[in-house]
Amino acid sequence: MCAMSGELTIDIGALKRNYKALDIVSTPDCETACVVKANAYGLGADKCAPALYEAGARSFFVATSEEGAALRSILPQDADIYVLGGLDFGDKQARAGIIPVLNSLAEIEQARKIGNNLPVALHFDTGMNRLGLGEDEAQALYQEPSILESLDVRLVISHFASSEELDNPGNKSQLSRFDEIIERTKPLFPNARYSIANSCGLFLGADHHFDMVRAGIALYGAHPTLLLQGDNPVEPVVSLQVPVLQIRTALKGTSAGYNSTYRFSEDTTLAVVSAGYADGLPRSLSNNGTLYWKGYALPIRGRVSMDAIICDLANVPKEEHPKRGDMIEVFGSSQTLESLATSAGTISHEIVTSLGARYKRVYKHT
Repeated sequence: MCAMSGELTIDIGALKRNYKALDIVSTPDCETACVVKANAYGLGADKCAPALYEAGARSFFVATSEEGAALRSILPQDADIYVLGGLDFGDKQARAGIIPVLNSLAEIEQARKIGNNLPVALHFDTGMNRLGLGEDEAQALYQEPSILESLDVRLVISHFASSEELDNPGNKSQLSRFDEIIERTKPLFPNARYSIANSCGLFLGADHHFDMVRAGIALYGAHPTLLLQGDNPVEPVVSLQVPVLQIRTALKGTSAGYNSTYRFSEDTTLAVVSAGYADGLPRSLSNNGTLYWKGYALPIRGRVSMDAIICDLANVPKEEHPKRGDMIEVFGSSQTLESLATSAGTISHEIVTSLGARYKRVYKHT
């Protein structure tokens, strides 16, 4: 383990403002729900979910019943908590007061056995082939709606596969299929609400909003979609700095890191920082990504190790070189989360949800 750990700063004030900004984008009769699965995208559901409730959120989505039960213990009873992963193999959700999202006829049958007017949501697959009732199961439900007896269907959902791509024909196809699902199911449960839009889907237009949008990564400050023109409606929530472990000089002709994947053409001063792939910084940043010190770019040299990254100080004037213990920016004021993710060949979701447990987490309220 490294001698010093990085510092992950989460701005709860920015999180709350982001919720309100996204809520303004949705149509007046549309609820803005919050996706807080994976420990609020790695930032701490115990801190983020109550803050989002304070900002006005009343519906929350998690992935597992365990996440749902944990959230139930910290949110007021008027908050609805939905479990996207479906019904637990027991009846824990019914006892915990959380709402399972049913993804198959088998889950519907299981929910019926619990009975007692159990509140549920139904998920219809409209094109992802991931979770949700497929076309055959949907038809079976339309033909035999009695299979939903004893269930209180509160919400009907689907999920866009490519909502960040404005011209992707799949968006129209999925929207059309969802419209058909509404037409077929509205007579079966007229009090249910409908939802298909995620963070990016929110910006596809009002006809995609229906009764609820489910904001996820945009809440936490990542740019919600490349479709947007002009200013980003959300502000950064999280920043990461990691300490310098050592300043050293690599001689001309020597190499950096495992397997000598980078060789120095001249004597070069390096900063070795305390973070690596065990802390959620992908190995794909090797010889590709950049960290920052006082606004100066520090290219990563060699492979990202489990606990350390080697950075080149050639862009920094010698008199401004960092020293052991100084904090180097991974993302923040000089580099966005999206920029780092792009360098790693991934998405911001993967970066934030992978941030390791060794970081000191600092919550501020601006």
